[in-house]
Amino acid sequence: MQLSQETEKLLLEASRPGKWVPDEYDVGLGDIMVDWRQAEHADIGIVGIPFDTAVTGRRGCRFGPDSIRNALIFSDVYEPGLDIDLSRDFTVTDFGNIDVLVTDVLGTHARVEQVLTEIFKTGVTPVIIGGDHSLAYPDVCGLLNSVEGDVGVINIDAHLDVRVSHHGEVSSGTPFRRLLERAEKPLKPQHFVELGTNGWLNSRYYMDYCRETGIRVIPCREVHKRGIEATVNEALERVSDGTDAVFLSFDIDALDLAHVPGTNVPGVGGLSSQQALEAVWIIGQHPLCRGIDLVEVAPALDAAGVSSMMASALLMQFMGATKKRRDG
Repeated sequence: MQLSQETEKLLLEASRPGKWVPDEYDVGLGDIMVDWRQAEHADIGIVGIPFDTAVTGRRGCRFGPDSIRNALIFSDVYEPGLDIDLSRDFTVTDFGNIDVLVTDVLGTHARVEQVLTEIFKTGVTPVIIGGDHSLAYPDVCGLLNSVEGDVGVINIDAHLDVRVSHHGEVSSGTPFRRLLERAEKPLKPQHFVELGTNGWLNSRYYMDYCRETGIRVIPCREVHKRGIEATVNEALERVSDGTDAVFLSFDIDALDLAHVPGTNVPGVGGLSSQQALEAVWIIGQHPLCRGIDLVEVAPALDAAGVSSMMASALLMQFMGATKKRRDG
C-alpha cells in the first residue's frame, strides 16, 4: 500500500499487541498483523489519534489509543459464538498514531482528514481509536472525500453532539452539527441516526434541533424496550438509503458506567456490553460499512482497565463483522 510522503510523515509508530500466555495453538492479533508499507493490501487498518484537547469534561482520552492496543493482549482472533477466525485469509495492519498538534484543534483535524482520506482511498477499512469525539468530524470528512455520493452515519453515544460551538470553539460536543452544516458535501439529516442517547445528559434545545432537522434519535430507553437488533436495523435502513457508504461513530460513554467507568462522562442506564457488541456486529456486516471510530476511553479514569478491555472487544467484534461481510 502506498501513502503520499506528506501523509506518511504524519504517522508515528505504535507497538504491536502482545500475547498474554505464549501458546503455540493460540493466535493473537499481533500474529496476523502486517506492515502496511510492505503489504499490497489489508482488510483492516488501525489508526490511533491521541488527542483530547477539544473534550468538554474530564480529559484523559488522549491516552486511549495506546491503552486499547495494550488491552488487545487478552484477545485471540477466534470467537466461538460467531465462529469467525481472523487468522484465515484476513489481514490487519496498524498505521500507528497520527502526529497531532496538542494545542491546535483545527490543525489536528486537518491532519486527521488528510490521513484518513488517503487510507479510505486505499480500500482499507479503518478502525480509528480516539481521542475525543471532536475527531468524528475529520474522520467522516475523510470518508466523504473518498466517495462520490453521500455518506450515512450512525452515532452510538449517550450525547447528541450537535452543540452550537462554545464561544465559537470546536469541541467534542460539536462534530455532527459541523458535518450537517458543512459548506461542501454536508452530511444530510436523513442519513444520520443518533442511537443510545441516554440519561440526564442532554438539552431539550438540541433534541428539538434534531427533530426539526429530521434526524432520527433512538434513545437508549427505546433500545432497551424494542431490542438492539430491531433498533440497529432501523438505523441501518435509514443511513444506507441513497448513500454510497456508512460510517459508525462509537462514543464509549454510550455504555452503562458499570461496563465503562473510564470515560469523560460516564452514565447510568446505558447500553450493556452485549448490546454494544451486537450493535457493532450488525453494523459492521452491512455491505456499505466503511469504517468505525471508537472514542473517549480515558484510562486514568478507569477501574482495573475494564474500559480499555471493553473497547478492545468492540474493535475485535468490528473486525469479525468485517470478515463476515467480506466472505459473504
